[in-house]
Amino acid sequence: MKIDTNNPTERTAIQQWITDNLLSTEDAAKITGQTINAFRQSVKLRLVEPFFESEGKGPAKVRLYLKADMENYAKNKRK
Repeated sequence: MKIDTNNPTERTAIQQWITDNLLSTEDAAKITGQTINAFRQSVKLRLVEPFFESEGKGPAKVRLYLKADMENYAKNKRK
């Protein structure tokens, strides 16, 4: 899919979709009802997978999670 980021309408639509649908690690942990450490353990165990993951290392690595996936995980995870 080719996206014209120079087109203000397309750019705004993409930004809105990201705002509405993608979550940081901290926000994903809140939705799943977990601490940050527990959420990271779920990621490590591959119970949760990032929608997007950058190639950085350590604090430079960016992981974004799909909101719908986190809501589904929250409903179905063990309590």
